[in-house]
Amino acid sequence: MKNSRLFSLIILLIGMYACSSEANSRIEATVEVKETPSIELSLYDRMGGAEGISAIVDDIISTHMNNPTVYSRFTYLQEKPEQLEMVKKHMRDFLGAGTGGTEEYTGKGVPNIHSGMNIPAKEFLAVVDDIMLVLDNHNMSDQTKKDMLFILYSFKGQVIEG
Repeated sequence: MKNSRLFSLIILLIGMYACSSEANSRIEATVEVKETPSIELSLYDRMGGAEGISAIVDDIISTHMNNPTVYSRFTYLQEKPEQLEMVKKHMRDFLGAGTGGTEEYTGKGVPNIHSGMNIPAKEFLAVVDDIMLVLDNHNMSDQTKKDMLFILYSFKGQVIEG
């Protein structure tokens, strides 16, 4: 009888040890999965790449043309489709290159483009608001909108005169 109890106790201990080893290996596997680093997408990719940026630029221009604060700076382009397309291309290339894409921007620098336009802070803020609205309409993440806002404000001193 003593031998059968001892035998049962040994079997029970072996079973407990086996179960605890399986549990530990499952925990270790779970830990390994959680420790795998996530790959962060570039701002360009988060904005949908070339296709996404193109749609965003179209909507930005359209929104500017309907904004009473800045529409006069953009509505003339409705009667000049070739110039409108050139402006959109420059904006797509500028945004693409500036957000991590492979586009090459060959236009003028920000200070040169805005030189002599006498842009007041009110218009700068209206343009920024339009861009944020468009990004919101395109369901961009909060982080993407924050990143774009940072970029836009980094140009503030090069756009606003006086």
